[in-house]
Amino acid sequence: MFITSSLVLPRSRANADSDRLAKPYCHCWNQRAPMSWKQLNSCSCGEDKDCNEWNWEQPQTSGTSWVVISEDQKQVTFHPFYSSGTAAVRGNMPLQHNYHYYWEVKMLTETYGTDIMVGIGTDKVNIADSQFKFTSLLGQDEESYGLSYTGAVHHGATVTRDSAGFCRGTIVGVRLDMWRGTLEFYLNRKPQGIAFYNLRRHQALYPMVCSTAAQSSMRLTYAASWRASLLVDAAKTLAAASRTRTRLPPGLWYKLRSQFWLTLPNEGCLLDDEDEESMQVSESLQLAPNVSRAGMKRRYWQTSPLPPASPERATCQTLP
Repeated sequence: MFITSSLVLPRSRANADSDRLAKPYCHCWNQRAPMSWKQLNSCSCGEDKDCNEWNWEQPQTSGTSWVVISEDQKQVTFHPFYSSGTAAVRGNMPLQHNYHYYWEVKMLTETYGTDIMVGIGTDKVNIADSQFKFTSLLGQDEESYGLSYTGAVHHGATVTRDSAGFCRGTIVGVRLDMWRGTLEFYLNRKPQGIAFYNLRRHQALYPMVCSTAAQSSMRLTYAASWRASLLVDAAKTLAAASRTRTRLPPGLWYKLRSQFWLTLPNEGCLLDDEDEESMQVSESLQLAPNVSRAGMKRRYWQTSPLPPASPERATCQTLP
């Protein structure tokens, strides 16, 4: 006779553990059966905003046995036959100072292996150097920043764990503020907290993704930017405080509908009551942030407000 025992977790702890599990954006990915390559594009949830200011570019040092990019340059497949190292691609547009950037990728295949990462890096990142090494490419030096599917955040060969990570069907968002020099990741459009500061020390950064997993695939679903200005800050504050269309001027509402990422909650934004309850921190915790010289956040929470945008340097845009 075999005797088995099971541990019943308290409801609060069980809920907390479930919140730390990687989840897809929608229910289209609940089926665990194998999918053909044609079925990878069957789910279009979260892709109703057609905006792509940049696309993926084929690495000059990697052949099609390492990376395959679709004709529209949105979907990238790593190691289509087998994997013998780490493959990476970058976006074809530099992310420069004084702009807000937001982009999303949807994971189309299972996440496994050494690492699958989403992040940013400078043009000094040597993509070809890791072709025959299984490594977490983004964040292994001072020139790149990455979020792993395991939830680990990498930079300067330093690793912290801030999130549940991502899986097949997850929408991973990257929000880069090149006015204040901050980087924040989103999972299914839920903020994970500002991960890095001091990114203005780089003249330009590029979107990047990498993978060691054979036949792993992801699709760029959204990529937008907006020049930093007082208008952007005002629009974000007003939209965060007024969640319904009736409370916003029609012109502003229609503009923010296409630039939805400006209204996504982040550190410092107003939250719904439900969000506030889920993001409360015990009073016994010290909320002082611990940031390294490289700009990597040691704690999830931040209390010191970021410096406001300077009116003298801001360039306002006129809404239609």
